[in-house]
Amino acid sequence: MTNSTPGGGAAAGTSDLLRLAPWTEQIQPSPTFALEARAEELRAKGVALCKLGLGEPDFPTPDHVKAAAIAAIEEDFTRYTNTSGIVPLRQAIADRLRADIGVSYEVPEIVVSVGGKHALFNAIMTLCRPGDEVLLPVPYWVTYPEQVKLAGAVAVPVPSSAATGYKVTPEALAGCLSPRSRLLILNSPNNPSGAVYSRAEQAALAAFCREHDLWTITDEVYAAFNYTAEGHASIAAQPGMRERTVLVHAVSKAYGMTGWRLGYAAAPRPVAQVMGTLQGHVTSNPTSIAQKAALAALSGPQEGLADLRREYRQRRDRLVAGVRRLRGLRCEPPDGAFYLWVDASEWCGRTLAGRAIANADDFATVLLEEAGVVVVPGTGFGDPTHLRLSFAASPAELDTAVERLEGLLGRA
Repeated sequence: MTNSTPGGGAAAGTSDLLRLAPWTEQIQPSPTFALEARAEELRAKGVALCKLGLGEPDFPTPDHVKAAAIAAIEEDFTRYTNTSGIVPLRQAIADRLRADIGVSYEVPEIVVSVGGKHALFNAIMTLCRPGDEVLLPVPYWVTYPEQVKLAGAVAVPVPSSAATGYKVTPEALAGCLSPRSRLLILNSPNNPSGAVYSRAEQAALAAFCREHDLWTITDEVYAAFNYTAEGHASIAAQPGMRERTVLVHAVSKAYGMTGWRLGYAAAPRPVAQVMGTLQGHVTSNPTSIAQKAALAALSGPQEGLADLRREYRQRRDRLVAGVRRLRGLRCEPPDGAFYLWVDASEWCGRTLAGRAIANADDFATVLLEEAGVVVVPGTGFGDPTHLRLSFAASPAELDTAVERLEGLLGRA
């Protein structure tokens, strides 16, 4: 490092000091950061906003789960645990997966992590080699491509459309395949589109993965929010897929535990072992108290999930009906999750409230500043012509948001 000298010699030294790791030049911040900052400014000024951008359920953590956490504290369960999680919790996860998707895992094949995002990171870092290509169906969750970059791999977007229900087919995957293809990340129910892959569709994708020797990461964090008659299904249950799949899940959505930061992965034992080793050098074990809470959530009563689905399905239908009244917006009822994926392409290239709209980012800013409605632009999800609207809000807030948008956009 160059030594600083009087009269300006420090500049060279400072430049060397701030030469950070190469990955820092590749990873993008959240595409909604500026919008969130503007929303905070408006809230600070007393502007009442309708928050349809939230990526979390609006119901509280169940009482028996909170009680388990309190008991853990009172019993001084506050020490380090096994890096991959306590055995009772890992067994409860295995039991829940066996009951819910019909796939059997052993305790050493379960890794408990600091949220589902952490489980995903562990999986991508373990499976991907520098230069490998990862197939990402569009729209995708904003974190997927950034974590792929961190692994030194290359994200390859696979297009979808409203005509296919925002789901990819083997034919679409084949068009993006190369000798360097290594991994498919499948998210069902999908964030942001709410798309759900049926068992038949998963069977076709599984056959493609087997034929082309691909790994699969299946992100099933929204499994509890599946509104189809068939219900939730996992590609890991397809023949020959358990041994080439890492299943990522969390307690955050189904049990109202987003802030508890407790996720998990199920994987073939060699992969799970490496994921646990990686975690041991990055975070060590998840919070002991959160693990006890998750154990109560997963092994306790599950009947409330059906009531939750009914409530959220009603909210979905309410918001879909409202959005369909609005000029220039199109959407279909999603089969899962708690988001509407709204086509706003008709507004791109136009003006609204005297302001030019080039893409969904501009449109979302106008909706925030002119109507006081917070939505998420689709740019970070791989499509700059769409918006994501959350219906994890009260019916009254959904109605108010639609009324405000109608006042700004007009009726269809």
